[in-house]
Amino acid sequence: MSVSSIMYPNLMAKLQGMYAKKIKKDALEELIKQNSTKQVVALLKSMNEEFKGLEDNPKRIKIKIFLDHIFLTDVQKISRLLNKNDKKILREFLGIYEIKCMKSVLRRVLSGNVEEPTNDIANWIDVVFKDLRGLETVKNKKDFMGFVKRTKYRDFFEKAFEQDEDINIFEIENELDKSYFEHIMKVAKGYNASLEDMIGKKIDLNNIIWIYREKKNYHFEETKVRKTLIPICYKIKKQELDALMKTNNENEMIEILKKTYYAKQIGFSELENLEAKADQFLYKLYQKYFRGKMFDIGVVYAYLNMLDLENNDIMNVVEGIRYHLGKEEIRQKLV
Repeated sequence: MSVSSIMYPNLMAKLQGMYAKKIKKDALEELIKQNSTKQVVALLKSMNEEFKGLEDNPKRIKIKIFLDHIFLTDVQKISRLLNKNDKKILREFLGIYEIKCMKSVLRRVLSGNVEEPTNDIANWIDVVFKDLRGLETVKNKKDFMGFVKRTKYRDFFEKAFEQDEDINIFEIENELDKSYFEHIMKVAKGYNASLEDMIGKKIDLNNIIWIYREKKNYHFEETKVRKTLIPICYKIKKQELDALMKTNNENEMIEILKKTYYAKQIGFSELENLEAKADQFLYKLYQKYFRGKMFDIGVVYAYLNMLDLENNDIMNVVEGIRYHLGKEEIRQKLV
């Protein structure tokens, strides 16, 4: 049992109180019935005090920034409840968002859209990633590399930027993601089984999704796919991943997936909505651990991942209404 398991008997009660104020599934159904973004936002404001400051007809980026602000407010509240050691672990959890900040600026620099606002990362840098201050002002590759050299991400970018060739954004981003999941799995194994279970299953499903995407959209050969995967197998067997990498079409992939640990929970009759199904599975997993009365930082990991997926749901509803998607089409995207 971890030390924090006996230190935080009130942590669960506090998190449950915070979670009770969030937008729930039945509320999403009411949002889906609206006919315009303006109506959705008005209803959100009437349902939840947290949305009072949102513009009446916001663009997508404004909604994302607003939802990030809500998320970060919760992160600050949680951090105040933790001891020094668990605050460090919380920071490890949030590393995936730090990587997203790095990716955002990298894409901006390489695309030449240097005047594009960086408000989407400013909140994160101000609240959590203070060592990244200055990243939001980077305007070109030289400045970006100069900044990166002062960070732990130096090795991921240095070789790519030194070569006088087109920089392969996919390879850099993939290496960043792999590094995060390998590291966070080591943290989980040193902590407890529930945290390892949540992270291990997330890694398995990421690998399955990556194989599917790379085969379908980019027609990667087995050797190239293998280089992109997180080198960890949790509930999926290594031979099953190997077989998936060798597939030539979606039907072959489905037949292999139907024999895996995840077949009963997810179902693989078709793969078109694979990412949504994976999110739905993980959401139920996080709910199970969140409701399981854990008195340690594992419940924080579950809570933050639930909140992240629920914020994605709100975004999907608003954007679905904006672009006049059918109600059922919107529902399929939700957890």
